[in-house]
Amino acid sequence: MAIALVMFSGSPPQTSVLAASVITPGFAVAGVVLASIPVIIHLLNRRRFRTVKWAAMDFLLSALKKNRRRVKFEQWLLLATRCAVLALLGLALARPMACDQSGLAAGATRSGLHVLVIDNSYSMAYLANRPGAATHLEHAKNVAKRIVEQLSSGGESVAVITTGKPSAVLLQPTYDLQAAAQAIDRIEQSFSATDVTGALGLAWELGNQSPRQSVRRLEMITDGTRSAWELAERDRLMSIGRELAGIYQIRHVNLAVPDQWNAVVSDVAPAGSIIRVGFNSDLAAHVKSYGRSASAVLQWSMDNEPVTGNTMIEATPDTAPVIQSQARFRDGGAHVVSATFVAGDRLRVDDQRYRVVEVASAMKVLIVEGERGVGAMSSSGAFLELALAPPADAGRSASIGRRSDSYILPERVSDIELGNKVLSDYRAIVLAGVGQIGAGQADLLKRFVEDGGTLLVFMGEPVSSDSYNQVLLPRGLLPGPLTKRMSVAAEQRGFLFDFRPLGALHPVLKVFSGEQKTGLDTAQVFTYWQLELPADAKAERVLDYATTAATADPAITLHPLGGGRVVFISTTANAEWTSLPAKPAYVALVHELLSGSIVGGDEWMNRIVGQTLDLPPNLTFKAVPTLTGPSAQEVQLSQQPLADGRSGYRSSVLAKPGLYSLSTGAATIPIAVNCPADEADIRPAGDAAIRTALGGIEIDLISSDIPAVAEARVGGNDFGWIVMLAVLALVTAESMMAMRFGHHRKGGALR
Repeated sequence: MAIALVMFSGSPPQTSVLAASVITPGFAVAGVVLASIPVIIHLLNRRRFRTVKWAAMDFLLSALKKNRRRVKFEQWLLLATRCAVLALLGLALARPMACDQSGLAAGATRSGLHVLVIDNSYSMAYLANRPGAATHLEHAKNVAKRIVEQLSSGGESVAVITTGKPSAVLLQPTYDLQAAAQAIDRIEQSFSATDVTGALGLAWELGNQSPRQSVRRLEMITDGTRSAWELAERDRLMSIGRELAGIYQIRHVNLAVPDQWNAVVSDVAPAGSIIRVGFNSDLAAHVKSYGRSASAVLQWSMDNEPVTGNTMIEATPDTAPVIQSQARFRDGGAHVVSATFVAGDRLRVDDQRYRVVEVASAMKVLIVEGERGVGAMSSSGAFLELALAPPADAGRSASIGRRSDSYILPERVSDIELGNKVLSDYRAIVLAGVGQIGAGQADLLKRFVEDGGTLLVFMGEPVSSDSYNQVLLPRGLLPGPLTKRMSVAAEQRGFLFDFRPLGALHPVLKVFSGEQKTGLDTAQVFTYWQLELPADAKAERVLDYATTAATADPAITLHPLGGGRVVFISTTANAEWTSLPAKPAYVALVHELLSGSIVGGDEWMNRIVGQTLDLPPNLTFKAVPTLTGPSAQEVQLSQQPLADGRSGYRSSVLAKPGLYSLSTGAATIPIAVNCPADEADIRPAGDAAIRTALGGIEIDLISSDIPAVAEARVGGNDFGWIVMLAVLALVTAESMMAMRFGHHRKGGALR
């Protein structure tokens, strides 16, 4: 039930609308029906009497004729009052709603559900310095509390949702407005990204849980940034927006200021996969500036000590990575690198970024041989060991007790000895022509790779394709099944690699780009195992064999398995099946295959706000581990069961950026936690973009500098209590009239 009054005045025409509706129209209809009851009773009472004339009645009728008009008026007045009481009582129970800027509407009691979606992501830490609010978040909380102040106690419920990822319902719908204001005051500055889609999904759930609320309003208070509203999952947000428009009246309060901009160090990482002790290592920093270009010095530090090579740069949204090539570490283990770019922006939390890097003083590699020969270089892993750790150059001595100055420490064992080794002691394991692997040992190899290790699989004479296909393949330790062994005739030219130094090369082979005399294009392979790659295989082809066929056989592949990688080489590691070990490129190729497949052991030590810290199961513990945050507060660690039956430790959600400290009893390990880089673009998206992101719905878009932002009266005025007061007044009047018009008035009673 609704009524609309439209008034036009002035030029151009301006429209003022007074709209009325009822929450439960059934009560209004019942009131109208009940209002007919007094009339029916009156008519029935008239039919109960039969007129009988007798002599004495003439004298009585002559006396009553004098007061007939007055009595009839009194009866009609009482009847009308009683009908009005019942009709208005039904209308009061129906709770009529109306809106306007009139004094009547302003004085009415409002009713409904009001959901406040408040952005507390890290971009809301922007220093806008408004009166009474330094940051966007402080101003958002002030606006939200002003909205709550305008609501009617007992008639309107409030819910509060925050958008800092992960979004959460901070306060379930409540009629306690003081509790709502206190909940708003408790909102903390988050340092995570904006989860607009998740927050609006929660608002949709609350709206569907309150279907009887006649007025449901959704108030979004955000800084309207591009990072929040220009999302990759645009279709999902548009779908939610359209669904919300069918539930709520929606308003967005945009806190963005026109000139807001931000400079950010979005990433710091090693340029290569391995950082070695005593060698200069390249570190890359990604610096961006959104909103305007910014010039400042990019300052580097290692383990809290400044590093030379700082550079003045001009940051834009497309600034190329800045390389620091003078980073040299004196010892191995975990080290902290940081890059700082102070350009004078007003969002300072992302001006510095930390990175924990794992520096290798020695990398242990286990070479498992399938063949042990009599001569020094006759075993299947001898050439490989020599390539990984060449003898020290003449005139330069290697480290004490070592014949090589290589950072790689290879160890050769037979396949029989493999079962006696603790695999977690090594960064990489090489199977060099091993005939077959038992199921139990294959399970250990799978766990080793999934925990972040690297497995290199070379073929050889003893290799049994049936064993490999039945044991290694189901565990993901082969990229595909071995099909058949390919060999050339005794005096035929061997197979060649499809190596083109001037063409596109796999990243593992980028060191050979432009090099035309490496021998990779002339090395011959006389025998190799043909491998069938499934159509859905995750394996990357590092190098193929040259052929005229449409699909070449892979010579070297690389594929991930859990946290580690597997490299498959279809021929031998020695000269038994190929001339490659005699080529100049062999040493470089082996090192590149190893370094290109080694997964940096520092990934777990670098986290983003909102993530948890999962401790590697192969980490050594001599006590219950403890994690301490940047402000010396302890972060909870709890044991978690792993899929392979082991248990590991997981932290609670990391809520603040900075350097954390992990104590395992055996060592103290730094943990770097940074703000999400995808929240850094704080350029205003604009009202049109926000409406488009929500599916082009009808939405009230206002700016935060409107002084009465929370006082707009757009719907929700409940006139039920006013109508109830009218009912009570009529009941009182009816009682007084009944006494006044009754038969026991002084001096007026007939005897």
